[in-house]
Amino acid sequence: MKLSHAYAIMAFFLLHMNHTEANARNRDRKPDVTPDENEFNRHCKAVVSEMQYEDEYSTARHQDLNCEFPDGQIYTVEDISPLWAQSNLESEEIISGDLDLILPANTMVDHARGKIKLNGPPELRNRPDKGKRRKLAQVGDRTVLVVRVQAPENIQTSNTMAELADSVFGADSGFPRANDPVNLRSQYKECSYEKLRFGVAANRARAATNYGGTDIFNGAVTVDVTSPVGDGHVNMRNDISAKLNNMFGVSSPTELADYLMYCLPPGTMRGIAYAFYDSWMSVYSDVWCTYVSAQVHEIGHNLNLGHSNENGAYNDQSGMMGLSYSQSNTPAMCFNAAKSWQLGWYEGTNQVKTISLGGTRDYVGQLSGIINYNSADVTNNLSNTNPILIKLNQNQSPDDYYITYNAKASFNSGTMEGGNQVMVVRARGEGNRPAKSELVAKLSALGSYTITGFDGTQDSATIEVSAIDISIYSATIQICIGECGSPPAPTPPPAPFQTSTPTPSASLSPSPFHTSTPTPSSSPSPSPFQTLAPTLTPTATPSPSPFQTSTPTPSASPSPSPTQRLRTRKRQANTFQNGDQH
Repeated sequence: MKLSHAYAIMAFFLLHMNHTEANARNRDRKPDVTPDENEFNRHCKAVVSEMQYEDEYSTARHQDLNCEFPDGQIYTVEDISPLWAQSNLESEEIISGDLDLILPANTMVDHARGKIKLNGPPELRNRPDKGKRRKLAQVGDRTVLVVRVQAPENIQTSNTMAELADSVFGADSGFPRANDPVNLRSQYKECSYEKLRFGVAANRARAATNYGGTDIFNGAVTVDVTSPVGDGHVNMRNDISAKLNNMFGVSSPTELADYLMYCLPPGTMRGIAYAFYDSWMSVYSDVWCTYVSAQVHEIGHNLNLGHSNENGAYNDQSGMMGLSYSQSNTPAMCFNAAKSWQLGWYEGTNQVKTISLGGTRDYVGQLSGIINYNSADVTNNLSNTNPILIKLNQNQSPDDYYITYNAKASFNSGTMEGGNQVMVVRARGEGNRPAKSELVAKLSALGSYTITGFDGTQDSATIEVSAIDISIYSATIQICIGECGSPPAPTPPPAPFQTSTPTPSASLSPSPFHTSTPTPSSSPSPSPFQTLAPTLTPTATPSPSPFQTSTPTPSASPSPSPTQRLRTRKRQANTFQNGDQH
């Protein structure tokens, strides 16, 4: 028997099964139908998710195309042809949430499993309110509802409603004794400088109590589902959505909050967490719902952020869109340069710059981290208005480069890679789409990175770091397209504190950039930067530095800390546990 015939027979029985155990389990859902029974069911919103599994699946990346219907039900599309997937999914031609998926006639929908079986390739059509959108900053007030799940056989999410709300909102949840210091709300608030504020969903009483569960209270709710854990996460997430609609008399869970976090009971899914790009739902495996890095990462996907990679998926550990860690309050960190640019929190000031062939072609001066954004924090030595984000923009190539200084301090003190180095990240999408980024360079003092054939020309773009001053969380850099000119005589960066008298004239300190001949003498006073001492005669290579050394090319992978070794695909588990993630 051909597989297509076998599937048709299976679909027939699914469509005509008697109303026994399956109907009891799924009584709150629509009956199994074929989408061509009416025009409403012929199309759905195309949303993309991506799964990475642990252990033997750790090197495989699974990107799924899903159909989201107006009532919040999300079905995974099965058996997409490899050619169609290559041309639409892997090439990032499908922008999640921007397109409608027009289903072919006789497409079969398996409501019990949350799956769709296509009868031919789907058609893609721009949604009326979307299409090729310009970048919009992720700012404003957003509400979040954390969902605790009670499954059959008394299998339930391990944490209580109060514990879940505390892990997401901290003391702002309103529960007694809530005091989680680092959480979803606090980290987005800090990283965005209070431009993006996540708050608790409004309290709401159930419209119907015969479905079990609880009222919404302090940003949390419990839902009783009829789906057993063994049915899997796709079936359970749709069961949760249907129950929420019935419990509160709404047509979609999105009427209850802007974002919903489904915290599934243990054993429901093999992964740790996943979310849908440019959408409202994120799903977690039990206690992973309480870990701040998983929370920030998955809500990041809802905000349309792609993964941060380095020689492989998730390996850029400098920010939250890389790996996640099984710790409640650590690591405290934000996002890499490409994601920071896309989020739009720092634009509109002279601290965000663009360098391109047709515009400004170079920059020489100080580069600071995002902890220095518009900062007047004199107490913590952070006061300056140096650039914090620089984009090297290309028009003839889809790739752009984003640069920042990864200050390991304040609300970014837990960055797991490249702390106090200049980071260079490559990404597509002009900062408007959920493009994956690639960490290509981590530069210490005297390190450099060159982009050959910049923007389709014979020119190269060069990023060179002459010095790093950790005391003020800044680096002295030069970025240029084409031949770099001789930099001006170096001067110390702006003093971190206001001085009562003007600074004396510039010192005769050694040039911070490589020169063909040595400088005649050292400065009369110590340089504020970590620089190489001049030699009496020219040398072929710089003398070894007693301080930071350059990293002229990106590391293949970060060296694990003696106290914080990460469990990645080939690494051993220790203090932090890495997992698979959407």
